[in-house]
Amino acid sequence: MERNQLIAIVVIIVVIGGAGVFLFMQPAPPTGQTVVYETYGNPDYMDPHNNYETFGSMIHYNVYETLYTYEWNTLRTDPVEPLLATDVVISSDAKTYTFTLQQGVTFHDGTPFNASCVQYNFERMMGTFDPSGPVWMIAEPILGGQAIEDAVYDENLTLHTSLWNAWVADNAAGTGAVNVIDEFTVEVKLAYAYSPFLAALTYEVGAMISPSWVESLGGIVVGSHDETIDVETCGTGPYMLDEWTIDERVVLTRNPNYWRTAASKAMFPFSGAIDEVVIKINEDENSRILNIKAGTADIVTVNPSSASLVYNNVTAPAFAANDGTVQALDANTKVWAMYPSFSIASIHFTMTDTMNETTLQQVVENPYRLLNVRKSLSHALDYQAVIDNVAQGFGTQGQGPVPIGMFGHNDSAYVYPYNLEMAKTYWNAAMNDDGLDAILTNNTNRLIFYYNSGNEVRRKTQLLLKDGVMAMLELDGAIQPTGGLTIDVVGVEWSTYLAAARHQEVGCWMIGWVPDYADPDNYVGPYVKSTGSYAYWAHLSDSAGWDEATVDDWIADASKSTDDAERIALYGKVQDAIIEHAAYIWVYQSLTLTVTRSNVFNAQFNANPMHSYYFFHMYKGE
Repeated sequence: MERNQLIAIVVIIVVIGGAGVFLFMQPAPPTGQTVVYETYGNPDYMDPHNNYETFGSMIHYNVYETLYTYEWNTLRTDPVEPLLATDVVISSDAKTYTFTLQQGVTFHDGTPFNASCVQYNFERMMGTFDPSGPVWMIAEPILGGQAIEDAVYDENLTLHTSLWNAWVADNAAGTGAVNVIDEFTVEVKLAYAYSPFLAALTYEVGAMISPSWVESLGGIVVGSHDETIDVETCGTGPYMLDEWTIDERVVLTRNPNYWRTAASKAMFPFSGAIDEVVIKINEDENSRILNIKAGTADIVTVNPSSASLVYNNVTAPAFAANDGTVQALDANTKVWAMYPSFSIASIHFTMTDTMNETTLQQVVENPYRLLNVRKSLSHALDYQAVIDNVAQGFGTQGQGPVPIGMFGHNDSAYVYPYNLEMAKTYWNAAMNDDGLDAILTNNTNRLIFYYNSGNEVRRKTQLLLKDGVMAMLELDGAIQPTGGLTIDVVGVEWSTYLAAARHQEVGCWMIGWVPDYADPDNYVGPYVKSTGSYAYWAHLSDSAGWDEATVDDWIADASKSTDDAERIALYGKVQDAIIEHAAYIWVYQSLTLTVTRSNVFNAQFNANPMHSYYFFHMYKGE
């Protein structure tokens, strides 16, 4: 029995004697608590259908809900836990999903949840479809969705509107992709069998927003965000957004009418103890660590580069046997470290001919469009130094977009070694054959490597990349740029950083990928498919030598196949192609590091690779 179950039991001791009968009872469960979580960055949007980064998704996970989710208290990565649904029946051809829905659920504005709400939310996803957002994972397999997605990525709003109107009309007639069967039954039809579909729906893009609220704001506007929904929320989840002050804090307050309270208490007896969640933006990692030790923060984000300040290097025990104290350096904290993760860290290259460089504030020729430059930098990074000295051992060198341990990973894929002689060979080829010298002159003889401010792992990794390039230029025979070369490592605030990446204003920048769902499609989609988020930002399809049509077909065929061997073979070819193209530097695959105060309970389930912090199950003890 877990500790939270034990302490929830009321202990009654009856003493009979001359003094009478005395009852000694366990104190009542805690209520009205506040949790302070210190981290860095900012959400991008509060709209779960258009937000596509981890900070915002963590908020949405507590405010909004999806039809299915992952088990709350295990490391399982298959979506077997019903949430707003109670059950799903999948047809024999795997193309029709029929969901039975929870009854008695209401949105934060009092709107009842039913099958029409599910249909409306699918229509909103497809209508507001942001090409830089997460809707692709729903659109591609759903009946009629590919045509809408193609119109979105072609930036053809007229066609998008026309296709969407027809798609909605078919739904209304009961002959479309999302059909209401009765008040609490909804049918979703796919264009082809797609085994990760249910998993994709667990990502926050599948969250249900109150249709009444959306309509009160003007309804669904095709091809457009809603300014209010970008900054406010109205879901069915256990918390409501009370405040969002950019660069300062996000405040969540408990939903007093949360529909799942009784069911939650059956598993986690103190569910709902946290009335308020204050998420403070603190870019200074040392300050965050000092604050959790002092007790002014309850949970903090600690990057692996600072692990030695919180983690005692004890080997990770079996997850179920770790109460958090085993690996904590400080008696006032709990640490869960070195558990498996499907998250990867990568350095990205923008491959357009020119960039409107965000630091230089001018349009410049783009050196990263050159394959030889990208390969040179891929060999100039000391990967082991990053893992040992920056990530503090919390990782292993990356081997392409699909992480080690996941179905479809290509074990034989090429791994770029840290080799300055090889880096020099590619650098010299770029100087001799590709006109790199003239490009650098146009760039005022500067390269700028970017990271998001507050993330010390990324800052130090980019500094090591700089060190590698400068060391390579000191080798005998390295061709020197005519005007010399300066390399700057520049930090940019999170939301500005993402915007700059989307608009080709940064050429070499580092970011990570936390999986939306546990399938190789969720990695090759964003990284490699021409319409995937990272590939789209990098303009991969426009880069010299990239065979967009062939690789996109491989990805599509793999997603449609139900034959494991065929899928593995196709994903192997995809991984080989993107690695050879050196569109990214696969820095490392990370391991977990979760840090809380010693009196915070049930935060450890964040160790599930597919979960973020879920505050409703947490409580603070003495």
